[in-house]
Amino acid sequence: MVVVHLTKGNSPVADIRYRSGLHVEIDIQEPYRAEDVSFELAHSDNGPLRGKWEDALDKYFNDGLFDSRDAIMPGELRRVGVARDHRSLFTQAIRALSKDLEPHGYTLEIVFE
Repeated sequence: MVVVHLTKGNSPVADIRYRSGLHVEIDIQEPYRAEDVSFELAHSDNGPLRGKWEDALDKYFNDGLFDSRDAIMPGELRRVGVARDHRSLFTQAIRALSKDLEPHGYTLEIVFE
């Protein structure tokens, strides 16, 4: 399992969990559940991150398309698909999202469990 902690400053916003072959799970912390977000995404081909945090992140990870071409190790196959399809696609999605949210004060920390 891979867990990603999304924070703004020292405040936890969400935990995002990837389990092989399953829907990416999003757990938004209480103060952020009602917050509407709108962020343009320049580091993936997916549209803007808009709506309530949970809906926006769910759509990004479970509907958005990602390409592992920039993150493949020697001997690995290139993968294209949604983040839930493969760990390499999920980590590619996290890297892209991190680049887009960082200028707004958000950080994403990846923890491999």
